[in-house]
Amino acid sequence: MEEVENEVMVVDNQPSNLMEIENDNLIKMAEIADKRVTALKKIITASLSLTTELDWTIISGKPYLQESGASKIARLFGVSWSIDKPEIIVDNKGYKTYIFKGIFTMGNQSIEAEGSRSMRDDFFSKNKSLDEIDERDVRMSAYTNCINNGIKRICTGLRNITMATLEEAGLDAKLIHGYVHKEGSKGGSDKKAETSGLVCEDCGKAITQAEASYSEGKFGKRLCRACQKKTLDEIASQEG
Repeated sequence: MEEVENEVMVVDNQPSNLMEIENDNLIKMAEIADKRVTALKKIITASLSLTTELDWTIISGKPYLQESGASKIARLFGVSWSIDKPEIIVDNKGYKTYIFKGIFTMGNQSIEAEGSRSMRDDFFSKNKSLDEIDERDVRMSAYTNCINNGIKRICTGLRNITMATLEEAGLDAKLIHGYVHKEGSKGGSDKKAETSGLVCEDCGKAITQAEASYSEGKFGKRLCRACQKKTLDEIASQEG
């Protein structure tokens, strides 16, 4: 105790343990975060195991969960939704774009999502005139797109799925339909190997869209089945 100008000041000579307390809290927070990440991974793997290879598409090496699979997972988590009537935009040539918006709810959490499709999309308009395009197909595709987007947004972890995650869930990626986007002279314009314009990056053999898309996601490059097996054997020998 010291006296300073007739005032009494108490000096605490005990070392502060504030830093130790903060460090303890950080350690506890890190442990909780690790447990949550582990639990989330298990939940994702378990939910994906509800789907089949038919519920997926591999686009340029990236697995894409379709609405059929997303709806299965939505039932598991009790996701509900309400979809508004579509907004319809018509361009100067008469092509329509359908835009659906909806509210998706899981527990006490709600989000807004939308989905859209256009009559100009290659899927609907390829080799067809405007009159030949089925407008109902475009509308329904936009509707399911909205549902798919909403479910994957509210169910954390369903976006940016990797090939490895699919395999952990027991799915055989080789059985999943896949394709790659057109890339100039690299082609990708047909499903058949001989007319796809796609070749194996190791041996130069013509490959299908499915082979190209699968190997892009699995190995990071486009390979025929023989070169895929060769690469797997090389990886196994290195690990062994």
